[in-house]
Amino acid sequence: MDTHRAVTLTLALGLALVAGPAFAQHGNSDAGEKIAQIRYINRAQNLIELNDGMELYTTDARMLDGLKEGETVKVDFWTNGERAYLNSIEEAKPDDSPGASVRTDPGPHDH
Repeated sequence: MDTHRAVTLTLALGLALVAGPAFAQHGNSDAGEKIAQIRYINRAQNLIELNDGMELYTTDARMLDGLKEGETVKVDFWTNGERAYLNSIEEAKPDDSPGASVRTDPGPHDH
């Protein structure tokens, strides 16, 4: 193999290694928040199932510590198209709402 081909091959492989992650599935993932009740917890698989049937996985088993089936939680998650993964999970408070919300006071406002 001559030097020109070796350099071209090396550059092509280097470009593939650098650009590959930019086009990976995680870049096309969806994310969200929701409030739901825990239907099922499988600690061996680091999995919870919500009452709407959504399954959420975690890579950190400690996120499931203290959770109970039937508990209402607020979850922040992302999905790669095949599975949904927890970013965070916490007990839902009565005034919680999923996602960002703009709250205003009723009545006229002087700006």
